[in-house]
Amino acid sequence: MDEKAVNSNKAVTESSVWLERLAAFSNPQEAAIFAGENEIVDYFFHHNMGAIIYFTYNGGILRMEKGNAQYEREIKPDISFEEVGGGSEWQFSDEQEEKLFAQMLIAAEDSGQNAEGEVWFRSFSQCCGFQAFCISFRLHLVAKYQSERLFCAQIQNTTKQKHAFQNVSDNENKFRAAADHANIYAWEYDIATKVMRPCSRCMRDLDMPAVVENYPEPVIESGLFPEDYADMYRHWHKRLEQGESGMQAVIPLTKDRIPFHVRYTTEFDKDGKPVRAFGSATLAVDNEKEVQLKEIIATLTTKYATVLKIDLATDKAEALNIGEESSVAVQAHYYDDQTFSFEEILRKYIADYVHPDDKTTLLRVLDLKNIRNVLTHATAFSHTYRIIRKQKPRYMQVRIFGMTDKNKIILAIQNVDEVMSLQSQSEDKLKLDFESVKAEHDIKNALINNMADNEKDVVSIMEHLLTENDQLDAEHVKRLRINVKLLEDLAVDIFEASHLEQIDDESDKTGFEIKNLFKTVENFAQVIAGMKEIDFIVDEDFDGVSDTEVYGNMLYVKRILFNIVHNALKYSPAGSEIHCAVELREHGGRLACKYKVSDEGIGIATDFQPHMFDPFTQENRQVDNWGNGQGLGLYVAKQLLDKIGGNIAVYSAVDIGTIVTVNMSFDIV
Repeated sequence: MDEKAVNSNKAVTESSVWLERLAAFSNPQEAAIFAGENEIVDYFFHHNMGAIIYFTYNGGILRMEKGNAQYEREIKPDISFEEVGGGSEWQFSDEQEEKLFAQMLIAAEDSGQNAEGEVWFRSFSQCCGFQAFCISFRLHLVAKYQSERLFCAQIQNTTKQKHAFQNVSDNENKFRAAADHANIYAWEYDIATKVMRPCSRCMRDLDMPAVVENYPEPVIESGLFPEDYADMYRHWHKRLEQGESGMQAVIPLTKDRIPFHVRYTTEFDKDGKPVRAFGSATLAVDNEKEVQLKEIIATLTTKYATVLKIDLATDKAEALNIGEESSVAVQAHYYDDQTFSFEEILRKYIADYVHPDDKTTLLRVLDLKNIRNVLTHATAFSHTYRIIRKQKPRYMQVRIFGMTDKNKIILAIQNVDEVMSLQSQSEDKLKLDFESVKAEHDIKNALINNMADNEKDVVSIMEHLLTENDQLDAEHVKRLRINVKLLEDLAVDIFEASHLEQIDDESDKTGFEIKNLFKTVENFAQVIAGMKEIDFIVDEDFDGVSDTEVYGNMLYVKRILFNIVHNALKYSPAGSEIHCAVELREHGGRLACKYKVSDEGIGIATDFQPHMFDPFTQENRQVDNWGNGQGLGLYVAKQLLDKIGGNIAVYSAVDIGTIVTVNMSFDIV
């Protein structure tokens, strides 16, 4: 842990009056985190939970009681929450923002759940003038003492994202102005309200009002769209609601049925929810000047450093745009407004700039014959390579767009260092460390053994019901029927698993109702929880999700969920609680699933945690005879998640409990 951050954190907590009020905390785990009593919990608090603060809010003054190391690193250099309001340096930006913040706190206290929102703050200094920052809060109430309230919040500085959205809006206005000169009809569509706002040319040429409600019905009724295209266009707008990023087609528009290229591009908010869509219609004719202008506008808005138009037949090229990473030769031709030989420039560019290991491949990819061959099967393609700048490699991406004139292309180059860095970090984070078991047949055998292990537990429950009750009442009969059904399901699963030739075989995917699968797992859990006198609580968040039938490998998904729930039940004592939170979100025709199981069990010791995903390994600690097994639960879950493209995170502390979070996504049927 960063020593400076730790010392700063101690200075805050040692002076907090809430250290003497730990009994006022609603959750003993939250009290333990605030007090920093457990070294393992304290480490996770400072390094694995994002920027966290504990604060009070009274009389318009926000005062921080504790912050973690990530707050010290990521937030405090820009904005300090030691005190906001009163006579302090930092203030709410206006009364509306302060009122919004107060409403969040009230919502968190009234609901007992997390409340979320973004609030603007500002300060004034002689050197910098006014500074404004937007902070995203995800907060909940953790303690009450008389009239005082202590809140915990995960916070994030979203100022840059807010400014970026404003820039997008500004760029859109510039684009619309350019479109008016490029003979393009453009419009903006609000996805939530179904309100369309057309450009000036739409209003002038097509006699459209400034605002069109319940779009697209009025333009269909007016006859602007032909009847045989109406259903397709309506379906487009449903796809926009579901998160489709873009669509295009040639449609004969206007009363004269002139063919137009109609396109949609979607804008999303910071949470990935589709907000607006921008439509355009361009004459579908082989007018090179018009097509060229359209391509230039579309290309420049993506902030490419270098943009060339190349004639594949003659090798002649011209520079349409340059940036600081463009080669010296291209910059010279751009400023002199000259055409040049693409192959000559390419050879010089590769010799002077490109990383030695990437020279041969890039020369082959950008060979004009190769480009022509590829574009016979696709409208565009891209390739990533490295250049050397200031003795350091930088990642670049070249993208080739085919034009209406098949002999001409647009070549655009941009820097993708940031994207490659994020990709590298993601790969490192998800990298597996299984040295001993790598063969696919071992995974299959572990899967079968794990299912058989669960089957033995179901048999044990049935035997318990029969031996402990001479006469079975209706509730016992109901439990027996549930267990018989579970045995049947497990037997079918084991049979299917034994016949898997490949663990990731596409043929094993089917359509299934994921909500029904959640219910199956819950039934399994409730039976064991009842026997162990454990409260098994399920919270479901399916807001905005209309279709929960998905396409995927149901056997794997069921096994993953069974295993993490089963582990929580095995290692939790009587009288404890297990919380299962299920969240579904639709985006881009896919359904994202977050499945989180939190228990108050014995936890996993620090020295065993590096081995918790190893096969046939168990920590020698259990609460009762339910803790027996083969040590395959987490191993099988992790292996199957890797196969379906999901991930798993486990946080655990001895005698406090364990939190397991699984993320998966599926195509919607």
